[in-house]
Amino acid sequence: MSIIDIVLLGFILFGAYKGYSKGFLLEIITVLAFILAVIGGLKLLHAGMSFLESNFNLSGELLPYISFVLIFILIIFLVHMLGKGLKKILDLTLLGSLDNLAGAVLGILKWTFGLSVILWLSASFGLEVPDKWRVNSIIYPHVLTFAPSMVEYCSVIVPFAHDLFDTIKEMLEGDPVT
Repeated sequence: MSIIDIVLLGFILFGAYKGYSKGFLLEIITVLAFILAVIGGLKLLHAGMSFLESNFNLSGELLPYISFVLIFILIIFLVHMLGKGLKKILDLTLLGSLDNLAGAVLGILKWTFGLSVILWLSASFGLEVPDKWRVNSIIYPHVLTFAPSMVEYCSVIVPFAHDLFDTIKEMLEGDPVT
């Protein structure tokens, strides 16, 4: 096992712990909250800007960012509170233990995906893990290919994801996006 494997394994085990602590339901709700917050932040951006301008006399170049961040945080908070309530109800049933075990698995997948995205982006920017850290690596090659494989798999299931993937790839490579 190499140095990078030990570091990656530490993060993945932390993800398992966090997933177990939160449970499957809250792990799913966390991902859902993030997606809803991004979509809601973009969809409600102009309404948020109008609200901030009229009620707080805010204006300027930072207004769209402030509006997005406030809407994003509000949606995350509301969805998370709903999830916590549902989790308390679930813990009162026999499914509470199963929820925690499934949460650990989802936590592993989520953290592995996140680490893979970080490694993928750094490789795109020319920042590679040193060879001496990768010698005899067991976990690193699997983590490195996890996110690209998942994105490719999802692009087959959801066709617009393929276009999004291509756009992101072109942006990272510095090609002009049309």
